[in-house]
Amino acid sequence: MSKILLINFPAEGHVNPVLGITKAWTDRGDEVHAVTTAHYQERFERLGAHVHIHPDYIRLLSVNEGDIDSMQPFFYAMLQTSLDILELVEALSKQHSFDFVYYDMFGAGELVRDFLQVPAIGSNPSFVLQEAHFETPLYRKDEKAAHLLEEINERFGVQPKRLMQFMTNRGELNMVYTSEYFQPSVDALNDSFVFIGPSFPKRADQHQFPLEALEQEKVVFISMGTVLGDTEAFFNMCIDAFADFDGRVVIATGGKIDRSLLKPAPSHFIIEPYVPQLEVLEQTDVFVTHGGMNSVNESIHYHVPMVVIPFDKDQPMVAKRLTELSAARALDKEQLTAKRLRDTVDAVLKSNTYRAGIEKIEESFQTAGGTEKALHVIDQLMQKKQTQS
Repeated sequence: MSKILLINFPAEGHVNPVLGITKAWTDRGDEVHAVTTAHYQERFERLGAHVHIHPDYIRLLSVNEGDIDSMQPFFYAMLQTSLDILELVEALSKQHSFDFVYYDMFGAGELVRDFLQVPAIGSNPSFVLQEAHFETPLYRKDEKAAHLLEEINERFGVQPKRLMQFMTNRGELNMVYTSEYFQPSVDALNDSFVFIGPSFPKRADQHQFPLEALEQEKVVFISMGTVLGDTEAFFNMCIDAFADFDGRVVIATGGKIDRSLLKPAPSHFIIEPYVPQLEVLEQTDVFVTHGGMNSVNESIHYHVPMVVIPFDKDQPMVAKRLTELSAARALDKEQLTAKRLRDTVDAVLKSNTYRAGIEKIEESFQTAGGTEKALHVIDQLMQKKQTQS
């Protein structure tokens, strides 16, 4: 039995991909200690993990990589979160001897590895991005950042090798929740990256969503994820675009929106802050999405063609790859109109090309190896280390 420390980044697209491997570990009797925020506590506890909570400074932030000023508060939150995680880990290390640490590409992962001096496995929830992908530095080492970095070093004796480490944590092995077929420029990557495909463990979230209203209907599902703010104008555009749509239009607005700024919508719209995405996708004909990897993988899983409107982070890269593989149409958010959105959705609805493209990606997911492959290569690494010691 292994004792595993799991360090996660508190966002949907980073938490959901690791639930499958967490369940695989606990199912075979491994002891998993997950360090996360209260928002995700129940998800890990349902899988049999021991959960250790740190404050959440990330969840309510609005981030735009194109606006360097909006990134600095995110950097402060990342640094403060790293401090809190290291404090938790220090206390845990006095009670437990961990065999290895499994950490997200975002956050405190490499710092925790260096503090504990144990083997480390990276968790890559999206495409593998090299630091060269970030054309300009996203963070500044200003006075506040320097103070937090100094406190991390003084209290725990660790420091990042570079500021971008907080977005590119790597381990001796790095699990990637996609396939080699879907990953762009896969030949440029070394053997430390192990492509296992996404996993979709059933969620037990309670909801009141009227799924029966989608039966026997053409369904357009619109969601821009959980981290974008100031999207009222976009959703009003969607109401205009699909006002006369012959079917159902489901809009998941997220929790930050001001509903009073939305136009009255026709009766065939269902507009909610959150919807049970997997269940809705099962009945969806076209998914309008920002291109977050979590949403894209779920859409592919249910063979749903997409119209992708990327905003930032890895989303433009994901949109580009989907269009290269004829699995989606992409639209520029800066040139978006109600007519252009409606015409594009109609074109995707009428074509078999995009569903065929989606099915090829899904086939590559099915043959990627999944959590069984991940456990096998991690076990091999750990056995090798035990032999060497």
